[in-house]
Amino acid sequence: MSQPDLFGWAELPVEKVDSKVCIKCKEDKPLSAYSNSSGAKYKRPECKECNRELTKIRDGLRATYGMPDEGYRCPICRRGAEEVKGKGGKNNGPWVLDHCHKTNEFRGWLCHNCNRGLGAFEDDLMRILKAAVYVENA
Repeated sequence: MSQPDLFGWAELPVEKVDSKVCIKCKEDKPLSAYSNSSGAKYKRPECKECNRELTKIRDGLRATYGMPDEGYRCPICRRGAEEVKGKGGKNNGPWVLDHCHKTNEFRGWLCHNCNRGLGAFEDDLMRILKAAVYVENA
């Protein structure tokens, strides 16, 4: 027995999405210009071309700065490698190369969680400070 369409949704047209705007170059490109996420649940937010450029930048920074020393701790959460291991996926190490996306300058090494946190706030210091005040007062 089928359920009644209480909201009239069955009558709404379904739009097929065949393109999206890259978060890096801001160009509207066909979905074929994007890779699947590592879990293959969605298309990555940046196009393959921008992803290749970003990979070159990160590889160059890794070659210049190397990996952190043994005993390194995330400068934000202060956790060590054993405490953060596996947070970025099975195949990733404990540390993520952090760099300024505007200048491409190396900033240091972070754990995956702290790196994602900064990314979620788009490196906006005011948003980060507002979040700190919110947490402090919640």
